[in-house]
This record gives sequence, structure tokens and C-alpha cells, in this order.
Amino acid sequence: MKITKVVTQWIQIPLERPVGFSIKTLTHRDHLLVRVHSDAGVEGIGFCLQDVSGKAAKAAVDELLAPMIIGEDPRDIAKIWEKLYWQTVRAGRRGSLMHALSAVDIALWDHQAKLAGMPLYKLLGAYREEVPCYASGGYYYDGLEVFSKLEEEVRGYVKQGFKAMKMKVGRLSSEEEAERVKVVRNIIGPDVKLMIDANASFLDVNECLSFCRKVEQYDIAFFEEPLPIDMMDGFARLKQQTSIPLASGEVGATRWEFQEFMRRGSLDYVQPDATQCGGVSEWLKIAALAGAQGVSIAPHYHWDIHVHLACATREVTVLEKFIGTNVKNFDLIINNPRDVTPHGTLVPPEGDGLGIEWNEEAIQEYLVEEETIEHAMSTSI
Repeated sequence: MKITKVVTQWIQIPLERPVGFSIKTLTHRDHLLVRVHSDAGVEGIGFCLQDVSGKAAKAAVDELLAPMIIGEDPRDIAKIWEKLYWQTVRAGRRGSLMHALSAVDIALWDHQAKLAGMPLYKLLGAYREEVPCYASGGYYYDGLEVFSKLEEEVRGYVKQGFKAMKMKVGRLSSEEEAERVKVVRNIIGPDVKLMIDANASFLDVNECLSFCRKVEQYDIAFFEEPLPIDMMDGFARLKQQTSIPLASGEVGATRWEFQEFMRRGSLDYVQPDATQCGGVSEWLKIAALAGAQGVSIAPHYHWDIHVHLACATREVTVLEKFIGTNVKNFDLIINNPRDVTPHGTLVPPEGDGLGIEWNEEAIQEYLVEEETIEHAMSTSI
């Protein structure tokens, strides 16, 4: 069996209105879609989120990764991962190239599960059939008053029956953000878990600690990305001085980076994103490390892939879920987007592989560039 061609599609989906978190305002979401075809007549699909632009990740697949895998056996996923990683290590290890590698790896696992005629989570060895999730929100919307919009949104989550939610912090002053957290806690009551996410807006540990002390009283389940991921010593210092559990890892990549965080004991939750950390292959290695260290996993963003990984992994405690398409609009190119069950869980689709059914018309509507690669190239280290 051989890989015969790879198709890449860079799509850009406008948001309904500009939406922001602590360090950025978004007007659209970029994604790279990767389709791996084999002579078995099977198409494996993968994807990755690109915060800035899908162009770099697409170029990485088109010019580097895809030519390396043409002619390879798509079932040799571990062999292919090692080849792609080590042949590009000087250019990659993180960022757009690693996102591109992740999308290719996801496509290979989707292909593998389709060959086996089963959902991915079953192929990986299912541990459960559904996973708890939390409502992810509390963003800053251009033109909308911060507190009233937040209150309206949060009341909606409570009405829908969510038992956990996460809100953004870090864009306003610490005093204003503490007031926002207080408002949300008062609305959801004491029995709903509340997480906060600063998207690495704090660059000073002492300033971050001061904010933590302002919100500790509101029973925070975890504080996501209080600091940039590279400030590993900063995370360790912060953890020693706050009672709030810490989480990070959405922009992290490979088992080696996550291993260092866990070795330092600086995180209570790791948040690997399979579309950015190295694909399904590397995500599973990171999960194994977390299990060995007793660290919980709360994956970032793409529940379309993470619901499968979570159902095959005991260490995942909760999945991130956005309601509607005002932030995560990936659902606009899917015919069968996943909805939350009445008891606040996500259930993986039962179709083969990832079980995703593309809305091809929508993909064409949002398509920026498309490429088909059918010829291999020689590589050397």
C-alpha cells in the first residue's frame, strides 16, 4: 500500500464580529486541511488551526512534508513521523511546521482507522464512550459592553446546564478582571467549576501573583496560560505561591517540552493540542507522560479530534467546547458538528476514522489556496 497524493487546502473563515482575548483581536480563523490519498482508495483527513495565517503551514506541507511521504506505506505512521520530524528539525520543532506535521499525522491516523473500519477512538482502544466538557467563552467583543455581554453569555451557559466554564482574563486592569471573575462566580453559583485563561498576558510573576490573590476567593478550578510557556521557572515560582491550579500547553510541542514542565512539577493540567503538538502520535506520548506523573489533561480547542483521544485516554478530565460559531467557526465546514449531550458531555461520531463529514461547498467558499502533490523528493539530513 502506498500514499499516492496529498491535497492541501488553506481556508479562511470570517468571524461574525471581531472578538478578542488578552493579547489579540481576531477577525477570522485560518485552518489548513490535509487530505492523504492511498492506492487503497482511502482518503485520510487532517487539519490544524493557524492563528496568524495558514500560508506558512500550507507551504510546509507542500514543499517539505508531502513530497517526503509520497510512496510511503500510510500504515507506517511511526516511521513517517520520525522521518518528517528529524528531516525538518532545524526548521521546525514548534510553530507552523509542527502544525503542518500534526495535520499530516492526524490524516494518517484517520486513514488507518478508515482502513480498519472503525472510529479512531475504538482503534486506539476505547476507555469510555463520552467525555465531560466545559463551555469556553468570556471573550471581549468589539462594540459590546464588557460586563453586560459577559453576564448574558454566562447566563446562557447556566441555562444550558453546563457544570463548568472558562472565561478570558488579562485584557483589562487586574481590578477590572477580578470584578469580571466575581460577576461570573455570582451568576454560576458555587457548584459550577470556573476556569480562567490569560493567554500568557502576564510577563511578570509578581504581577501575576497579585492578580491570583485577588481571584483565589472565587474557587478557580485552574488558571490557564497565566505566563508564556517558555517561562518554565516562572510557572514553578507561581505554583509555589498560589493555591490556584495551573494549566498550560496549548502552544507546546513534542513530548520533550511537556516532559520538562512535568519534571519541574509546575503544572496541574497539561493542555496538548493534537493539531499543534505533533499530531495523534505525539499527543499519545504526552498523555503517557502525564499519566505516569499523575498530571491531568485538558486538551485545547479542537474537540473534533480530542473527543477521540479523550475517549481512549483516562487522564483527560475535561474537553473544551465553544457554543455557536462566534469564536470557533470550524463547524461551518462540517456537515455533522458535535453537540453537547443534555448532561454536559461530548460523544465521538461512530463513523470510520474521525467521523468528520466535510461540507465541500463551504470549504470552496472559504478556500484561499489549494495544492495537489503527487511526486516524491529525496531528502538528507
